[in-house]
Amino acid sequence: MGTGYILGCNKCATEEDINNIYASEDDDDPTIKPNIYEISLGGGMLCFCKEQLEKIYRIDKEYDRKYRLLAAGDPPEEIYKLIDSMTEDKNIDKIIFRKITKGFEFTENLGYFPYYCENCNTLITHFYLELKKDNCIYTPEYICKDCSHILSPATWDRKDEIEDEYEYEYYNIKFKYNIYVENEIIKIKSNESEKKLICKKCGNDQFSIKRKLFFD
Repeated sequence: MGTGYILGCNKCATEEDINNIYASEDDDDPTIKPNIYEISLGGGMLCFCKEQLEKIYRIDKEYDRKYRLLAAGDPPEEIYKLIDSMTEDKNIDKIIFRKITKGFEFTENLGYFPYYCENCNTLITHFYLELKKDNCIYTPEYICKDCSHILSPATWDRKDEIEDEYEYEYYNIKFKYNIYVENEIIKIKSNESEKKLICKKCGNDQFSIKRKLFFD
């Protein structure tokens, strides 16, 4: 199970915005309102381990694990026939398939993460994965749709939630940014300095968590 957050602008986001975060629901790719950010962390039931990634990217391979991935059994194989990408990016998927043919293998470092655009000061959720061969590691480079800047994954500091929530551990992932909450305000820091999160509607730079979600 993964965790999600709806972040709302403290200046202009209304209760209506929070209850219906989409500006348009008619498209195949619905647009989130400019004063809202929807963040996902971790993986759902369909993809929380490398064996499931292998299924999605059509690698015919037996599980190495000696136990079931889910207590009630794995998701039906038919479901994976309907899924052919976790990145939702055709160019990245082409690179992934090329890496697979060259002998690269998926690692356990995977899941949804917020990605930060330092140029636009915005966040968007993407699926992180790694392919490794010897000492070479490939990770997808997602591009900001607004400015074409390369995005960087961010970790979310959830120390205040450890008591009642599973603490995800990701090994050897180099996060450039750290997201945390201070006095109910979302903060983003890198090694260099504190970064801003900007409302694309009013320009305000203060956001807070408006909803906490869970997804399978």
